Amino acid sequence: MTLHLNRNLSIHSASSLISRHLLTAAVAAAMLLSISAPLSIAQTPTMIVLHAVPQNIKKGDGYKVQPPLTKDDIGDIKLHGKPVPIVSVDPLLKGPHTLQLMILFDSMQSIGGNGQFDSIRKFIDYLPPNVEVGVGWMLQSHVKITQPLTADHKLVDSDTVMHRQSYAEAANPKNSNGNIYACVRDLSSHWPGGNDPNKIRAVLMFSDGLISSNAQPQGGDQDNPDVTGLSNIMQTYGVLPYPFYYQDNPEPTGHPSGGYLEGQEHYTQLAANTGGYALYEGQFSPGSFDSLLDRLYAELQSAVVVTVNSPDKPTKQVSFDATSKRAGYKIFGPDNVTIGNTLKK
Repeated sequence: MTLHLNRNLSIHSASSLISRHLLTAAVAAAMLLSISAPLSIAQTPTMIVLHAVPQNIKKGDGYKVQPPLTKDDIGDIKLHGKPVPIVSVDPLLKGPHTLQLMILFDSMQSIGGNGQFDSIRKFIDYLPPNVEVGVGWMLQSHVKITQPLTADHKLVDSDTVMHRQSYAEAANPKNSNGNIYACVRDLSSHWPGGNDPNKIRAVLMFSDGLISSNAQPQGGDQDNPDVTGLSNIMQTYGVLPYPFYYQDNPEPTGHPSGGYLEGQEHYTQLAANTGGYALYEGQFSPGSFDSLLDRLYAELQSAVVVTVNSPDKPTKQVSFDATSKRAGYKIFGPDNVTIGNTLKK
């Protein structure tokens, strides 16, 4: 009987000991899972277009186009101040991503003479198959699209699409652009075909950079609020600006006048905030578009699409920063990015 009781007591003690061990193991496993949980959170792929620029270049300054970045050239990429893993680094041109490029003309300019459209056609013909091209006119604070985005570049060559306005048409108040920055802002937030998160969006706009609704010159040490507003919208919707300075000579009657290099300063501000590239040569429009369009092609050729994984959910807008491991160079990109390259509809 004593042996039986002792046997029961031994069995009960062993069972309690096993239970305590199991409980301890379960708690440890739970703690381990809680520690490792962040590693298993779903990641959001986010694309960012980046360039290498000389280390001594100040934000907004012009620079000589550099060879494309490689993954080994990039140190850290930080979104919202936190490092994120790099998934891939691909060329913008001839890469796996589609680039959608909208070419915009100013309804208050008589563009197209002196072989200007021929230069633009030649530029389009050089673009590789991964670039879709569309055309529109900046008119009354909106963009009137004359050619939807297409991978068939020959469709853009037609005279209907590349239609030159007369000086009389450019001077007609009905053809007011209504503020070019409002036009591009509207286009960016209502992108043709919708904002596909798997495609890169960009605008090549031909205008003098002046604001028709406000002819007062802007101080050189102040950011123009219209340009700042457009910069924010373009970053929100992931649209890169390539503003090309063009002004009729002589200007059509009734056009706004600005301060010395005011339009160029607006373009510099816009490009600096967004990771774009301003195209101009001094105070006046170029006699031929070839040189600046060649420069734009070289800029696109030097750009890379860096895909990172972010722990944040899509649509969140965060600050961007990057460090370079390429000696003598830094990395240029937008001030802010939208996680997942998409917004809620």
